[in-house]
This record gives sequence, C-alpha cells and structure tokens, in this order.
Amino acid sequence: MRKKIFLFILSLFLLINLSRGQEVLDRIVAVVGNQIILESELKAQLALYATQFGIDLKDEQRRKEMEAELLEQMINDNLLLIQAQKDTTIEVTSKEVENAVEEQLEKVKSQFSSEEAFGDQLKAEGLTENELKKKYREQIKKQMLIDRLVSRKLFKVSVTTKEVKDFYQTYKDSIPDQPQSVKLSHILLEIKPSQGTLDSLKKKAEMVLDKAKEGEDFASLASKYSDDPTGKSGGDLGFFKKGDMIEKFEKVAFALNPGEISDLVETEFGYHIIKVEEKKKDAVHARHILILIRSSKEDTIRVQSLADTLYHRLLEGAEFGEVAKEYSCDEESRKMGGELGWYPVAQMTPEFKEGVKDLELGEISKPIPSQFGIHILKVLDRKEQRKLTLEDDWDIIKDMARRRKTNQEVEKWVEKMRQETYVEIKL
Repeated sequence: MRKKIFLFILSLFLLINLSRGQEVLDRIVAVVGNQIILESELKAQLALYATQFGIDLKDEQRRKEMEAELLEQMINDNLLLIQAQKDTTIEVTSKEVENAVEEQLEKVKSQFSSEEAFGDQLKAEGLTENELKKKYREQIKKQMLIDRLVSRKLFKVSVTTKEVKDFYQTYKDSIPDQPQSVKLSHILLEIKPSQGTLDSLKKKAEMVLDKAKEGEDFASLASKYSDDPTGKSGGDLGFFKKGDMIEKFEKVAFALNPGEISDLVETEFGYHIIKVEEKKKDAVHARHILILIRSSKEDTIRVQSLADTLYHRLLEGAEFGEVAKEYSCDEESRKMGGELGWYPVAQMTPEFKEGVKDLELGEISKPIPSQFGIHILKVLDRKEQRKLTLEDDWDIIKDMARRRKTNQEVEKWVEKMRQETYVEIKL
C-alpha cells in the first residue's frame, strides 16, 4: 500500500515494447559483461520517459541526448545487476516476486472498467496475460536485486551535521515544498475467505480434478472452470522454463510426463491442476486449471458488518489504538496502534482522499473499502504545503542529504565496476 508505481499505461507500454522487440529485426546497442542491451529496450525506455515527463521526441537533438543518458543509466543498472547476481547473500524469493507481479497487475487492471476491457486491450497489443506477467516477473526480479544491493550501500552511508547544513544551503532553492500532508492511523480488516469458503473451493477443485482424471477434455474443463485468464484458451500456458513460474507450480510441472495430469497443487493463489502437453530439454508446454482462493460475497458482508460494529464502538469512545491492536490485519501498523505516519494528500488513493478530506483532527472516518480490504481511518494531524526548513524538518533534510551522498557513492562504485567490466557502446 505504501509503494508508489508508474501510471499503468506507462508500465504496459514498456512491457509491450520489450516483448515486441524480440519479434522484429533488432540490434545490440551496448554490451555489458555477458549482458546485452537491445535497441528495442532503449526505445521502450525512451518512450516511457518521454510520455512520463511530456517530452517531445520530434526534437532530434533532445531525443539523441535523452537516448545517450538513458543508455548510460541502463548500462549502470546492468553493472549493478551483475554485481547483485554475484553476491550470494542477496536473495529474492519466488513468492516475493510473484506477490509484486500480482500487485502490479491488479494496479493495471484497476485502471480499466472491467476484466473484459483489460483483456481487450491486451488482445489489441498482441499479448496474453501470462506473457504480461512473465515480463513483469523478469523486470521486477532484476529491480529487486538491484534495490537490495543499493540498500546495503544506503545503510552504510551517514552524514554529519555540517554536511546536512551545507546540503540545505546549497540546494534550498530547489528543494521541493513539503506537500499538504495528513498523519493517519488506520484499522485494516482484510476480507479473507472463511473456512467454509475454503472447504467449498477445495471441493470444487477436487470435483474438476476427478473429471480430468476420468478423461474429460482438459481444455474444455479449463474453459469452463478455471479462474485464470488462460481458461479462455483452454488453460494453455505455452512453453515455460524454470524460473518463469512460481517454484511449487513448476516443480510439479517439470516432474510430469507428456499427457500426465497432476494432483491438486496448492499455492498462495489457489488450487492448480496441471497437464503437460510437451517437454523439451529445458522447457515444458503445459495447460492448467486454477481454482482461485478468494473471498465470497458472504465473506465481504461478514467483514463489512464487523467494520460497522467497530466504527460505532469508536464513536462511543473506544480507544482507537487498542481497537487497532486487537483487530487490524496490518501487522506493521498494528503494533503502533494503527499509526501509518504522514501521507501527502496528492498521493493518496481516491477513496482515502475522499474519506479524510472533511475530517477534523481526532475524527474517525466511516469504513472505507479498498483493494486491500476495509479501512477505518483516524486523522492525527495535518500540515499545509510549505517550504522545508532546518528548524522544522531536520530529519527530512538529513535524509535528502544522505540520499544524495549515497547516490554519489553508488556512482563511484558503478564507475569502479565499469573499469573492471567489459562495456561496449554500439549506438
């Protein structure tokens, strides 16, 4: 919930270009160690950047300058990635990647009026949802590795009082204003499936598995029962290699022989039934049926009822922090009585923005539904937009100074790696 992401259309545009780049005549624009950067990848980044910042690419001189800058950044990212992959203590789990992929995909889908509209857009771009997920998976894993490598540098860097003051004096005219912000506490009630719902879903999965084992056409069963978008194409996943799917799923898929059907494979997403169609040396062509673990309408009504009950208890004088500690599903904030900290109003989700806009200090919102569940918010404090000062915002300015110093250290580090790694620019 605290993560800021690019607008969906920019992310989608980038991924589409990356996928198409392999289908057309392409050329290498840079070599970094044993990695290559393709012209299609550079053009995708260029289009993304230009769209994000409203830059006119018809200006040939500006376009060439941007291309050169972005290529340098891509080279640096590849150098960091090579370093991260060498470091055996840096780990990114399949579950972390998959959760991030699903979160990003949900953000994308939420910008469309319906699942059908999202599917139509993918179809128009010549993509399937699984192809889109695969692209997200590749990019997210790389970025996580780089972020964790750089984070280690970040924790090692400190700044003195003099460095903070010098930073402020040098950059105070360009430091952005402190935006209008609100300090919040919340109680999050996740809408989780009840045991009855879980039992019902498993029973459904077992029924479908029985039909598949008895010889009913697998593709037809997928079309009829699967909750995965691939159901429309008979559950066809195409060929995939190790690392393309979540570990539990692919372990079973690679163990099956062509024509074999798995037992139920339970993952964090639900119950999978896998049928292998073909096998190559390093890849498997499979179909699958997914019975998604998701809450029912009754689960939503149950949690909404609890939210209403808690809301009225709070209005009657119950202490917000104690109620949050007892009921909130947000593990991180629950320990602090639901406190979330400061949020720029402009960056809040529309439902949160609407929910707190008329609240006075200490007031509590009515239950607010979101993609994470149902929230009850409390406004602890407000700040209007203003200039940052050393007197009032020391910690914020100190963090800015530390980040700048960290960036300088990372730049030196990357330059050292560049001297030790084969880099050739072919642009």
